[in-house]
Amino acid sequence: MYVDDESALLDLTRIYLEGSGEFKVDTVLSVHDATEALMRESYDVVVSDYQMPDMDGVVFLKQLRHQGNPIPFIIFTGRGEENVVIEALNAGADFYVQKGEDPKVQFADLGNKIRQAVRRSTAERSLRESEERFRNVVEDQTEIISRFRPDGVFLFVNDAFCRYFNVQQEYILGRRFEMQVPSEDYALVESHLRSLTREHPVATIEHRIIMPDGFHRWQQRNDRAIFDDTGTLVEYQSVGRDITDLKCAEEALKTSLEEKNMLLREIHHRVKNNMQVVIGLLQFQASTVSSPEIARIVLDTETRIRSMVLIHEMLYNSDDFINIPLESYIRDLIDSLIYTYRTKTFIDVEYNIEKIQIDQPMLIHLGLLITEVVSNSLKHAFPDRETGTISLSFYRKECNNLTLSIHDDGIGIPDSCLRQKPVTMGLQLIYLLGRDQLNGTILIEGNNGTTFTFTFNPALHEEV
Repeated sequence: MYVDDESALLDLTRIYLEGSGEFKVDTVLSVHDATEALMRESYDVVVSDYQMPDMDGVVFLKQLRHQGNPIPFIIFTGRGEENVVIEALNAGADFYVQKGEDPKVQFADLGNKIRQAVRRSTAERSLRESEERFRNVVEDQTEIISRFRPDGVFLFVNDAFCRYFNVQQEYILGRRFEMQVPSEDYALVESHLRSLTREHPVATIEHRIIMPDGFHRWQQRNDRAIFDDTGTLVEYQSVGRDITDLKCAEEALKTSLEEKNMLLREIHHRVKNNMQVVIGLLQFQASTVSSPEIARIVLDTETRIRSMVLIHEMLYNSDDFINIPLESYIRDLIDSLIYTYRTKTFIDVEYNIEKIQIDQPMLIHLGLLITEVVSNSLKHAFPDRETGTISLSFYRKECNNLTLSIHDDGIGIPDSCLRQKPVTMGLQLIYLLGRDQLNGTILIEGNNGTTFTFTFNPALHEEV
C-alpha cells in the first residue's frame, strides 16, 4: 500500500511498480484512509509520504508500531530532509527513498527497497514463528528443562521446572537456584558436571534431590555442556525427569526377588536334606544285607542321588538359581564318585571344560549321565591296576551343539556291549539319559580304553 496526498504521484508509482508484474499496489490519499485499509486488508509493506495534511508519515509509523503492527514501512520523502530520515529510522522504518531523482532510478530504488523489506520481514516472521513453536514445544514438555551458567545462575527454565520445584520463573531467572542434593549424592553430581568436556559434552546421571517439602525424590538428568569458540564453558543445558516411581518399583521388585530367592534357597535346602535322609536310609539298608550284588545296587542308587544332592547344595549356596558353573559342578561330582567307590586304583582325572552355562533341568540329566559313565569306569575299567586316567571334555561345536566326551584308559568295554542292545541297567540309563532325556546322539568306542561321546543341542532339550 502506498500513501501520498499527491494523486498524480500515486498513479505514476502504481503504474511503474505494477508494470514489472511483480507488485500489486493499492493507493490511498491520507493516513486516515490507510488506517481503514489496513483494518480491511493484509499488506506486505507500507510506502508512505512524509508531508501529508492530516498526519505525517513518521507519526503514522509511530502509531502503527505503538499498536504492535510490525509491517515493513518505507518513507518516501523529499530531498534535503535528513532529520526526517533519522526520525523515521529511529521510529522503526525499514528504509527511506528520496523523491526528485530520475524517475527510472527513483522507482527502481523503491522497488528494490520493497523487495528487501519484504524478504527481511518474511525471514523475521519465520524466525519468530520458529521460536514460538520451539518455545511452545519446550513449555509443553513434561521433562524438567533448564539452562544455567557454571556459576549456577539460571538463564532459562520451562513451566515443568517451575511446577516441579513450586517456584516462579521470576524468582529463578538471572539468579542462583541451587537444588538441594543429599550429602551422599553431592560428590556424584559434582563429578558428573566436571566430566563434561568439549570432546564429550553429554552425559546422564541419576541422583536424589531434596524437595521444598523436605522429601527425597529421584531425578534422571541428561546434561550437555556448551562451549564458546575459544573452548570456554559458557553454560549447561539440562533435560530431566522424575524417576521416583520407577526407583520405588525397582526397590519393590528387588525386595520381592530377594524374598523369592530366600524361599528357593530354603526349598533347595529342604530337598537336599530329604535326599540326604534317603542316602542315610540306603546306607543303613546296605549294612544289613549280605548279598554283594544287592549292596552294589544300593551303592549305585546312592551315587545317583548324590549327583542330584550336589546340584541342590550348589543352588542353596549360589546367588544364581538358573545357571550353575558347569566345571565346578563336574569336578565336585567326580570327586564325590571317587570318594564313594574308594577303589584301590589311584584315579587321575583330566578336565577340558569350556565355560558354558547350563540350566538346572538339563544339568540334572547331565549329572546323572556323567555319574553313570564315570561310575562304570570306576567299577570295571581298572581291575588290578595301581593307576588309571579318566578324561572328560565338554565343549560347544557348530550350530550351538554341545559335546560331552568321557574317556578312560582302562581295559575297554566288551565288544558284546557295542554290538548288542544294552542289557545292563547302567548302559540302559546311559541311553535313556543321553538319547531320550537330552535328545542327543551317543557314540561308544572301545579302542585304547572306552570313550563315550554325547552330542546334543540345548534348544532341542528345552522343547522336549
